Amino acid sequence: MAAVTTTSETPPPAGGGKTSSGGGGLFKYLTEVRAELKKAEWPTREQLVKLTQVVLALIFIIAAYCGALDGLLGLVTNRLFNRGAG
Repeated sequence: MAAVTTTSETPPPAGGGKTSSGGGGLFKYLTEVRAELKKAEWPTREQLVKLTQVVLALIFIIAAYCGALDGLLGLVTNRLFNRGAG
């Protein structure tokens, strides 16, 4: 019968085994953020205006829906507990 051998090696850390020393971290971070923001594709002014209008319209629709639902549920609970008749 063959003997089964197992090893208890742990896999390397996800970062490739590198650890940050923390020295100059903020400056490096801000430099990398700036580089990434330069790579980003920013919307044109027209796109920004249209998307803002869409967001505002959706906010208005959701607010109206929530207000109507609140009013309806308020009427139902008032009728249910007889607080509406007076």
